[in-house]
Amino acid sequence: MVDNKIKKIRKRNNEIVPFEQEKITNAIFKAAEAVGGRDEATAKRLSDLVVAELNKVYDEKHIPSVEEIQDTVEKTLIEEGHAKTAKAYIIYRQERRRIREEQKKILNGRKTSLPFSINALKVLAKRYLQKDDEGNIIEIPEEMFMRVAKTLAEAEKKYGMKDSEIKALTQQFYEVMANFEFVPAGRTLTNAGAPTPLVSNCIVLHAEDSMEGIFTTLKDASLLQQAGSGLGFPFHLLRPAGFRCKRSQGFASGPVSFLNVYNEAFGVIKQQNRHGANMCIMRVDHPDILEFIHCKDKEGDLRNFNISVGLTNEFMEKVKNNDPEPWLCTWNGKKYKPRRIYRKEHSTIVDIKEETMTAREIFEEIINAAWRNGEPGCVFLDRVNETNPLPGLGRIEACNPCGEQFLHDGDVCNLGSINLEKFVKDGKIDFERLKQVTRLAVRMLDNVIDQTEFPVERVNKVFRKNRRVGLGIMGFADMLYLLGIPYNSEEGFKTAEKVMKTINEEAHLMSQELAKEKGEFPNWDKSIYKKKGIKMRNAALTTIAPTGTISMIMDVSGGVEPYFALAYYYKGILGGDTELYYVNKHLKKALIDANCYNDEIMKRIIEEGTLQNIKEIPEKIRKVFVTAMDISPEDHIRMQASFQKHVDNSISKTCNFPNNATKEDVLQGYLLAWKLKCKGCTVYRDGSREEQVLNIKKSEKVEKSPKIRHSEDEINGSVTKTEVMQTKICPECKKEVIVSEGCYTCPSCGSSACSL
Repeated sequence: MVDNKIKKIRKRNNEIVPFEQEKITNAIFKAAEAVGGRDEATAKRLSDLVVAELNKVYDEKHIPSVEEIQDTVEKTLIEEGHAKTAKAYIIYRQERRRIREEQKKILNGRKTSLPFSINALKVLAKRYLQKDDEGNIIEIPEEMFMRVAKTLAEAEKKYGMKDSEIKALTQQFYEVMANFEFVPAGRTLTNAGAPTPLVSNCIVLHAEDSMEGIFTTLKDASLLQQAGSGLGFPFHLLRPAGFRCKRSQGFASGPVSFLNVYNEAFGVIKQQNRHGANMCIMRVDHPDILEFIHCKDKEGDLRNFNISVGLTNEFMEKVKNNDPEPWLCTWNGKKYKPRRIYRKEHSTIVDIKEETMTAREIFEEIINAAWRNGEPGCVFLDRVNETNPLPGLGRIEACNPCGEQFLHDGDVCNLGSINLEKFVKDGKIDFERLKQVTRLAVRMLDNVIDQTEFPVERVNKVFRKNRRVGLGIMGFADMLYLLGIPYNSEEGFKTAEKVMKTINEEAHLMSQELAKEKGEFPNWDKSIYKKKGIKMRNAALTTIAPTGTISMIMDVSGGVEPYFALAYYYKGILGGDTELYYVNKHLKKALIDANCYNDEIMKRIIEEGTLQNIKEIPEKIRKVFVTAMDISPEDHIRMQASFQKHVDNSISKTCNFPNNATKEDVLQGYLLAWKLKCKGCTVYRDGSREEQVLNIKKSEKVEKSPKIRHSEDEINGSVTKTEVMQTKICPECKKEVIVSEGCYTCPSCGSSACSL
């Protein structure tokens, strides 16, 4: 560094701040990096020349502006023969200018100092930032985080915390969000401290096996959907079709007929201008299971529901062993063969025929239906109940729409995610900071419960008695990139276990401390913790939910997922027809460090969708920077199982299969997930729909699923999560979506059926 007379600079808003030559050096080096440069010493020498030039014109009395300094940097780079770096620096200035102007447009004339991308700001403005009655943005991200921090910290008043302590806690809550270390659910970001009620996304509702019970639950569900909640229903609790109804002396129309009634009702309820997400589950031992498996065979049927089959250990053992004995279903303690139910218009039953089928034959029907339509999914209910924290409330029968929250009737879980990318320091995981943030996150999520109010009283009662929270993660793939660990490796699996074990154990310790401070959850005496003699504030602490929109805002990978793509083209950034490419920030640094970052390499990565066949890239980088389709289905499932070992509830994850995977491959994938004690499995076969865009080139002809077509009105209205995953068309902005975390997320507008 050279001595200089300049002590201050004038920012664009006329604020006077200290002059820092390091910023000039860093800017020059970043411009050089963009064109393959790696010489930090040259960057320092050039910044010295810039300062020397500035000293000729400015001094302590004559303060230069930011623009004047940047003009001098450009001039120096050109005069010193660094034309490529100068061009990169000019483009950088243009980009920064564009970003400043875009920020003002998005934030109603204001700017943010937090490192959000323009796309992230657009999503924030559309979904989370507060607006006035005319729809104008009235807060910036910093104010959003402070609004949430204050609201959640104020919950401590009822427990006697002093004002000074609440003020300090508010600042801690704010900092973990502003540092991008932890973010609560989108519902919390939107509603905490706002005029709208604070609600959570995940709720399960049971319907009593009576006409009154079925329609009471429908009424409750409609109110909850109107408030923005996603719902799960166990329809195997309803009597089979054709069974006698004592009160009316008639015959039951069966669960699927009432599923159609619910579907029609939900068709008129909008959730932030889109349909609420719904999950219906039926156990595989219900006599109407065959009708349920095929209830979405016809395109357009049950558009407001996703469906999953609840698989039991007994059933899976028979599938594994290819047991030749017929599979028998159960209702009220009696055994029945599975039946096919034939209906005419208005669900009127025409005929019911029993079928003699083995467990494997039934499972093959499930696989075949999923192959054609993407549904039904599969959940392992016995495994869920092996880890049921509240056995005193009975069995858990259903989950939320994305499968990561298995809950009792009327129970809820509010969600939040730790951004693992932020805990890698100098190539190592900062476990101490991870523990600190985990503790703050648990307190924040516990406080969300005290600030939440649902429009259905039975839900208010249950969730306050159980006080479940769902602390999860995002940015795991980013963490592995920074650590130099391949996702599909034993070291990757062990890292997953170690990180999640740390979070889960610290979350439980914090819940124990909160129980001493504020009291245990009211249903503690019905929980596994009473037998253990451990006082807990919360019935459950961890889950890994879809983070689609939230992880997109944080610019990291979602949940436990790998990236689907590491580079792609985008246009119109600098105006006109300028075409640039996006490249993952970690990959870019790795390629620059390896001296192989250039236009030709990037073109091949984008065209091939993978690094694996590009021999010019060092093998170590190719091993570390894998994407979803580089990873075998077995390793996808093994990674899910690694996390599941230390997660109280479940995980929303997509198991990616290649286009040429057979139905037997998919069946074996489900078997492996069950053997490894996962609680569910979401399979996605690459290229199973013609509309898929982000994929690797394929030449082999394989059995194809029918193409789904939708009218403009259908895309704007009732399209299910599964249909969007198949068509890859966003129901809101009509652009491409990314399939991940057992769900989809639109990187353009943030739309997601399951997102936090």
